Amino acid sequence: MERSLLLVVGPGRSGTSSMAGALSHAGYVTPGALRGNETNPKGFFEPRWVVQLHKELLKRSGMLALDPDPEGLAIVAERALRDGLRDEVRSWLEARFEESPQLVLKDPRLIWFLDLWTGAARDLGVEPGSVVMLRHPAEVTASRSAYYDARDVAAVAGWINVATLTEQVTRSARTVVHYPDLLADWRVQFERIGADLGARFEPAIDQRPHPVDELIDPALRRMSPDWEQVAAPRWLRDLAERTYQALLRESNGEQVDPAEFDALRTEYLEDWHAAIGMTQVERRRTIRKAERRATRAATAAASAAVGEPERRGVRDRASSAARKLLGR
Repeated sequence: MERSLLLVVGPGRSGTSSMAGALSHAGYVTPGALRGNETNPKGFFEPRWVVQLHKELLKRSGMLALDPDPEGLAIVAERALRDGLRDEVRSWLEARFEESPQLVLKDPRLIWFLDLWTGAARDLGVEPGSVVMLRHPAEVTASRSAYYDARDVAAVAGWINVATLTEQVTRSARTVVHYPDLLADWRVQFERIGADLGARFEPAIDQRPHPVDELIDPALRRMSPDWEQVAAPRWLRDLAERTYQALLRESNGEQVDPAEFDALRTEYLEDWHAAIGMTQVERRRTIRKAERRATRAATAAASAAVGEPERRGVRDRASSAARKLLGR
C-alpha cells in the first residue's frame, strides 16, 4: 500500500485520543501506544517514543503542552534544530513504515513539533495530513481543571495560543473535526477526512458493525460548554469564543478566510504583550516589598550578635540575595 501519515493535533482534552483511537480501529497503526488510565480509560493512542521525545524537548525549552506564550514555537524550534533531531525522527518514522504503511501519530505536544515531523515525512516521500480536533474551550478548561488541576486563566490563554497556532501551521492539508460531531456520527467525519486528506480505511467505513463503533461512546463527553464556570476575565473568554466559532464554521464545511484567523492571532499577541507589561509593574512592586522584608529580617537577626559595621554587611548581603532570588 502507498504510505500514509495522519497527525492528530489540537489542544489537550479536545478529543484527540478518541480520534486517534478511531483511526487505529480503521486501518491506521499507532506504533508503541501508551495504555489508558482514569483520565482516558479507553487509551491515549500515543506512541511512547514520541511522547518521551516531546516531553524532554519541552522540558529543555521551558515550555508546557498548552503554553500561552505566543513565542513558544520559535523557542521549541530552536531547541529541536540545535539537537539535530530530524535525522533521528526520520529514522524512527522509516522503521515504523516498514511495519505498517499507514500510521497515525497523536500527542497533545505534537503541534510544537509539527514542522519536524512534516519535514521528516517528506524526506521519505510522504505528504502528511493533519486532523485538527476542536472542542469548546470552556469544556477543555473544565476538563483540565478536573484531571490536571490546571488554572483557568492559563488554560484559556493556552487554548487560544495553541488553537490559533494550530490553524496557522496546518493550512496546507487539514480537516477540522468538532469533537461532539465525532461522537454523534464518526462515519461522516471519516468521510471528510478521506476526501480532504486521501485517507484510506480498512474495514471500509460503511461496514456494519465496524470496530470503531465499539470505541466511540457519546458518554466520553463528560463536560459541557459553560463559561460561567470558568474563572477567567471576560475579554479572554470572548477571544476564545470567537476563535472557537471560526474553527467551528470550518468544521461545518464553510470556507473561512485565513485573514480572519490571522486577525484573531494578532489580537491574542497584542493582549499577551499588554498583560505582560501590566504584570511587570506589579512584579517590581512585589520584589521591592519582599526585598525590604528580607533585609529587615536579616538585620534584626544579626543585630544582637554583631556590631554596626557587620550589620551593614549583613544588610547589604541580604538585600542582594533577595533581589537575585525574587528576580528569578
